[in-house]
Amino acid sequence: MGLDAYVAELDARYEADVHMPWSLFTGNEYHTRLRRGTRVHQTKEAADYAIALLRLGRADRAAEVLDALAGLQVTDPLSEHYGIWGWFLEEPPGQMAPADWNWADFIGVRLAQVLAVHDTLLDRGVRERVRAALRHAALAIFRRNADPGYTNIAVMGAVTTAAAAEILDLPFLLDFGRRRLRAVLALHDRNGGFTEYNSPAYGRVVLEELERAALIVADDGFRAAAEELRRRTWAALAERFHPGTGQLAGPMSRAYHDWLQPDLAAYLTAQTGAPIQVREKGTGAPLLVPPLPCPQEIAERFSALTEAPVQLRTRFTATTTGTSWLAEDACLGSADEECAWVQRRPLLGYWRTPEDPAVVLRARMLLNGHDLSAAWCRQHQDGPRVLSAWWLSYDSGDVHPELDRPPGSVFHVSDLRLRVSLQGRGATVREPRDGVFALMAGERQAVVHTVPAEFVGIASTWRAREGDGAAGAEVVLYSGPSVPVDFHQARLHAAFALELIQAGRQPHTAALTASREAAATIRWSWDGLTVSTPIDPTPFDR
Repeated sequence: MGLDAYVAELDARYEADVHMPWSLFTGNEYHTRLRRGTRVHQTKEAADYAIALLRLGRADRAAEVLDALAGLQVTDPLSEHYGIWGWFLEEPPGQMAPADWNWADFIGVRLAQVLAVHDTLLDRGVRERVRAALRHAALAIFRRNADPGYTNIAVMGAVTTAAAAEILDLPFLLDFGRRRLRAVLALHDRNGGFTEYNSPAYGRVVLEELERAALIVADDGFRAAAEELRRRTWAALAERFHPGTGQLAGPMSRAYHDWLQPDLAAYLTAQTGAPIQVREKGTGAPLLVPPLPCPQEIAERFSALTEAPVQLRTRFTATTTGTSWLAEDACLGSADEECAWVQRRPLLGYWRTPEDPAVVLRARMLLNGHDLSAAWCRQHQDGPRVLSAWWLSYDSGDVHPELDRPPGSVFHVSDLRLRVSLQGRGATVREPRDGVFALMAGERQAVVHTVPAEFVGIASTWRAREGDGAAGAEVVLYSGPSVPVDFHQARLHAAFALELIQAGRQPHTAALTASREAAATIRWSWDGLTVSTPIDPTPFDR
C-alpha cells in the first residue's frame, strides 16, 4: 500500500466531530478495560495519520488531527498521568487498567517528527500546541526514566527527548537522551545481548526509532551512539534469522504472532536483499520514517547460514540464556529459564514443508484458555533436542506478569493444561508408543516424550490433540468447575522431552525420569539432558 492509498483508507474512517479515524480494537486486553471488537479512535494511529497527511501536504486536515491529539494529553504536572495519552479517545489514562506510560514515548516521538520535518506547514497556533505537547511528553519520559533493559522504550524515549531538546532548546534533555542510549549499549555489553531479546516486534520498533533519530536529531554524539545501536540490532536479528523458513529462530522475549508478519518480512527483504517467503499477504502500510539499509556485512547473513547445522548460545540477561539450533530447513530454540507470558516464546521451532514455508512448533501453559504468565519453565537444549520442565509461581499476574495480579495469588481455575503444538498446513499427530507423540508435517517430525504430570497432588497423563488447525500433545492438569487455587501452595511437577528429527527416523528410546534432587528440587533427566525445578511454587522474580 502506497502513501496515497494508506491516507485514503484512513480518510474513509475519519470522523470530523472528533478529528480522528475510527477502528475496531483488536489488540491486547491489558492496560485497557475495553474489549476486542469495541469501536475506538486510536491515538497512535491518529499521530501516524497526521504525519502521512503532512507528507502529502494536507496541512489543514493534519492540523485538525494534531489539535485533537494535543487535547487528549494529560497536561497537569501534578497528575500521576502527566504527559501521557490513553490508547483511545474513549478511555483517558485515568480510566485505564492501568494507564500505559509508554504512550508518552509512542506519541511524543511522532510529534517530534512532525515538528522536525513539517513545522513550516503548520500555522503558528497549531505549531505551539504541538510544541507544548512534545514538551509535556519529554518531561514525562525524563521523570519516568525507564530502565535501559526495557529496550524499545529506552530507545524511543531517548530519541524523543533528544529531538525535543533541539526543537525546544532544552539542553538537559539532550544529555538525558545521550545517557539513555549509552546505558542501553552498556547493558548490551554486560549481558551479551538485548534484554528484550530476539523480538520480531521490538527489533523492528528499535530499528525504526534509530532511523527516526537519523531523520530528526542533529547532535553528532547522539547520532553516533544511535548508529552503533542500529548495527547491533541488525546483528542480533541476523544471528537468529533462519533463511530456510523466513522466520526468526526461538527463543523470543516479546512476540505478538507465531509467524513473521508480512510487513516486517517486506522490510527485511528491502533492507537486506534476502528473498523471504511469507504465508500470507500483508497490509503493505507505507513507511513513515525513511528506512536505512542493513549494513552490508550483516545483510549477507539473511540470505544464507554461514554453516549448517549450527548451534548458538547467547546470554541475554543475568537469568536467561537462549540456545538456538539452525539447519537448512529447520530451526529450534529454547530459553534456559523463562515464564509463559503470551508475549514469550520459551520453546519455539519451525521447519519448511512442500505445503508450507514454515510450520510452527510451540510449548505453552494455558489457564482457562489463555497463556498463563505465572507458569515457568527450565530447559536444556543440545542441537535439535530439548528437555523442558515446568512449575508455577506466586505474586505474578495472570494474563500479564504484573498488571493483573489476583489478590493473595488466588487464581480461579476451570482449565489448566500444558501443550506442545504444531501448527501449519498438513500437521498431524500420532502416538507410536505410550506417552510418546510424533507431531508430523512434511519430511520432519517433532517427537514429544512424556511422563505423567502432577498438579496439587493429582496425576494426569498426556494425550494427542488435533483441532484449530494444529496437532499436538497435551496434559490436562485440571478441567472442571472453577475452583480457587492459592498459587502459594499450587505444586506443579510437569516435564517433557522433544526431538526434531526426519520423518522416517526412529525416535530415541531413552526414558524421561524424575528424582528428588534435594529437599526443594526435582531433577529431570532424558538422554543426557538434565534440568532441575522447584518442588514448591516460587515468587515471581521479574
